[in-house]
Amino acid sequence: MVTLLSEEEPNVEDMDPALLIEQAAAAESEGEAEIAARIYNAAGNIYMSVEEFAEALTCFEKSLEIFKKLDDEGGISDTMYNLGVAQINLEHWDEAITSCETAMTIFEKIGNKDGAADALYGIALANLGKGDFETAMVVFLKAQKAYKAVDNQQGIAVSLMDIGNAHQEQQNTELAEKTFKKALKLYRELDDKAGIADALSVLGEIAEDRGDLRRAAENFVEAAQNYMEAEIFEISREVIERAEQMMWDVPKATRRRLRPTIDDIIDALPKQAEVSDEDSDDDELDDL
Repeated sequence: MVTLLSEEEPNVEDMDPALLIEQAAAAESEGEAEIAARIYNAAGNIYMSVEEFAEALTCFEKSLEIFKKLDDEGGISDTMYNLGVAQINLEHWDEAITSCETAMTIFEKIGNKDGAADALYGIALANLGKGDFETAMVVFLKAQKAYKAVDNQQGIAVSLMDIGNAHQEQQNTELAEKTFKKALKLYRELDDKAGIADALSVLGEIAEDRGDLRRAAENFVEAAQNYMEAEIFEISREVIERAEQMMWDVPKATRRRLRPTIDDIIDALPKQAEVSDEDSDDDELDDL
């Protein structure tokens, strides 16, 4: 599931969210309600970034409660949207729809067009999650129009990927492929390495399912390159291994062309032992 976040509080990304929660509680007890609400919201965003969605939900609920007491529409809409995103990731579909719809209404009231577009996208995702494909497609199109109105090409590309995935789940592979290619074109224009890699990966899977191993291998190799450049090393390794497994089943000319690139990517990737050692070091630091 794509993680959707509104603007995070500055300079807190590397902080311990548990410490932030303590600071928020202290601020609230000292009568600094607005500060407390923003710190709770920031802690929730950090929990979201590490996929601890239940903890994020609790933080957003506390933040929202305070913003409502303050009658702060900007804070309410921002936090309500974040709450909806946490609910999407927890698969609380109906609650997520309600939260995103409420956020969208307030975003529209205060003139936050970017926020309203994000909220529409959240509504589409939640409807898709609960299995309402038709409603989801209608809302996705509305979200794309909203993103286009605010010139948010990234939002359009991300929504295209989700629309493509939805078509693939409906076994409409041809339409899914066209949609993924549109997303790929946008990601290339944005020079978004991770987005390029994601689009190429799903296009590679479609080609593989069709038995077009040459095209699949080409897509997987390029995807692995982009994942590596985005420093998403583990997925890069997985994708390049899939490409390597196809080498004896593709034409010789393709094999000769791709083999050097495959070797270069494998050589450039961090060794798995090194990654494990780094993780162990991080764990030891966490215990200090």
